[in-house]
Amino acid sequence: MGKTFGKVKGLGYILWQSRHMVYHVMFGLLWAWYLREAWGVFNYAWIITAVVGSLLPDIEHIYYFLGYGRKDAYAKQVLELIRGHHFRQVFQFVATGHKYNTSLAYHNIYTVCGLVVFSFVCSLIDWQVGVVFFGAMVSHYLFDICDDIVQLGGLNPNWKRWGRP
Repeated sequence: MGKTFGKVKGLGYILWQSRHMVYHVMFGLLWAWYLREAWGVFNYAWIITAVVGSLLPDIEHIYYFLGYGRKDAYAKQVLELIRGHHFRQVFQFVATGHKYNTSLAYHNIYTVCGLVVFSFVCSLIDWQVGVVFFGAMVSHYLFDICDDIVQLGGLNPNWKRWGRP
């Protein structure tokens, strides 16, 4: 029984360290709710689209760890913890250290502006799913910007440049 309880306790810890992702989902759903109110129409597909759009930008972190940033000390530490099956430590390390990863290529203001333009174009051509999707991605990035300001006291340097350093 103690072993099962330890696993459940570890899962709770991992979920607590993953709360940042829950915030992204909540803001994506808030965007979908706002559009439902503005358009006066409800569509279940928008909920799924908003959740996917609000989580999609963080796939870049995985791409960073396994691709273009795999030689970075931060990425090496994450991959070493994963290889050692230290998942609690992985989630704690990423939750506390991901704000200092300044080498992400798409977490920048130019990407946010591009997504705002895509969302606006989708609204002009009346493609509602596109507005939901790109708007949810914008909500993700805006939350990250605000979170950087709160946690770091200013913008992470990657927001001010285009592409990789």
